Amino acid sequence: MRKKQKLGEILLELNVIQQSELENALQKQERTGQRLGSILLKMNALSEEDLEQLLSRQLNVPSINIDNYSPSDEVFSLINEKLIKKYLVLPIGVKDKTLTIATASPNDLNILDDLAYTTGYKIVPVVTSISSLENKISELFKKPSSWEDALKVDKDSDLEIIKQDQDLMEEDLEKALQSAEEALVVKLVNAVLLAAIKQEASHIHIEPKEDFFEILIRVDSKLTVLANPPAALQQNVVNRIKILGSIDVLKRFVPCEGYFRARSEGDYYDIDIATIPSLHGERMVLTFQQPFSKEELKLEKLGFTPESLSEFKGMLTNPRGFILVTGPSDSGKSSTIYAALNHIKRSDKAIFTYERTIKNKLSGINQGQPNEKAGYKYEKGLQALLRQDIDALMVGELMTREAIESSLLASLSKTLVLGRFLSNDTIGSIAMVLDLGVPPFMLYSSLTAIIGQRLVRRLCQECIEDYDPPQELGTQIKEATGTGTPRLFRSSGCLACGHTGYNHRIGLFEIIVPTMDLRDAIFSKATLNELKEAVSKSSYRSFLQDGLIKASEGLTSYEEVVKAI
Repeated sequence: MRKKQKLGEILLELNVIQQSELENALQKQERTGQRLGSILLKMNALSEEDLEQLLSRQLNVPSINIDNYSPSDEVFSLINEKLIKKYLVLPIGVKDKTLTIATASPNDLNILDDLAYTTGYKIVPVVTSISSLENKISELFKKPSSWEDALKVDKDSDLEIIKQDQDLMEEDLEKALQSAEEALVVKLVNAVLLAAIKQEASHIHIEPKEDFFEILIRVDSKLTVLANPPAALQQNVVNRIKILGSIDVLKRFVPCEGYFRARSEGDYYDIDIATIPSLHGERMVLTFQQPFSKEELKLEKLGFTPESLSEFKGMLTNPRGFILVTGPSDSGKSSTIYAALNHIKRSDKAIFTYERTIKNKLSGINQGQPNEKAGYKYEKGLQALLRQDIDALMVGELMTREAIESSLLASLSKTLVLGRFLSNDTIGSIAMVLDLGVPPFMLYSSLTAIIGQRLVRRLCQECIEDYDPPQELGTQIKEATGTGTPRLFRSSGCLACGHTGYNHRIGLFEIIVPTMDLRDAIFSKATLNELKEAVSKSSYRSFLQDGLIKASEGLTSYEEVVKAI
């Protein structure tokens, strides 16, 4: 039987440390009882990644980097907090009756047996450093600071709320909050808004619980808790935000929507409000957009591959046609359309944007919105635009048959139309449009392209590292990229990315240009499966293929691609 090498012996053999450093570390180990690996880390004699690989070699167990570990609820529920902290383990994944755990002691049979007995699963260990485990466990189970401390604001921070449609009734409602600690409520709401702006959040969630309410923010698609104020403040906070968005505070038992604008550090932010009744009170979501920023958007910065970018730019030279930009909420559809408008903007072109609410002003482009109070409805405005001699039209929301038909009519004459449509399936958006009752021949004649998109987190380039993908995945990457030596990348986390491994987001795209097979399928109002079969005969690049290209270039991780599609 091969004798297991000691960690110190492996380090010397690989010339990772000097004999003097090992002797110094061993003396500290004798005095403190700490693990040798932890001592060497503190001495900066080796890195976390080096330690994990060395432990894997020493113990003959696969290693894992858990810096970007984000457990699913299903897996995380298999081992309780007490056992996780007692044994310093983390559940990684489960398949059939086998549970994979990360541990610094993969050969400790007492731990493995106890976990197998407790969970009812066969336990398979992977090794990681104890300091990585301690840091990750501390992060996952950290006790939040007081909500006041969590929302402390820099005294120099400025915030101006620009409310819409201010009138006497709104002022009366504002006074109604004075009996509910108005100063504290106003301060709390301002602090939440400033925290979200500082962290570049896309959403704020206000979720009522039984004894408190939770304020969460979504940054780069990840939702994290910001603060847990007492339940007594929840309704007053909701009321305060309702007033900012010109929503009736008495409407607590029906969903409501509103909107206001804020300014901080010279930048403006449009903030949509949406409420819905729930068991313990009103749940509220605030969605951020930075108005006036769309003018800086360029197609080159969105994440298109060179081939896709060239293809899209070619479409934008067409004098007429209909380009449907589709994807789920928060997938970057508006950014793509605004970047396209910036690309085609010229003094000799009449360009118009039509949305329910204008939130992004573009110089050199005419923009309009309906006025429901005056009887000027959204669909009526689209019909009127048919007589406005427009070269390019951006349609903000395509949710009704009338809106889509008016857009298609415009594209059949002399207008290039870019429309936004909510759908989780690129080709499925066509089936949804047909199901609304839109005449198939109109779509058959006008459709230039369908652009589906998703957003994935971009890998931090300050702490990025590459690694060899598994063989089967490597074959997929070769097919998608045409490279002979497939590589994947991950980021270990650093100060630049807040130890998340990611910074900002990048787009994944599917661009489907209708072939005659697809047009015929549309004309015959084919089923979704028949539409997909027609598309499969073309050479379009799927989300997975586009994602693999970006993952192989170090723009995002394979895990992000899989999660997005």
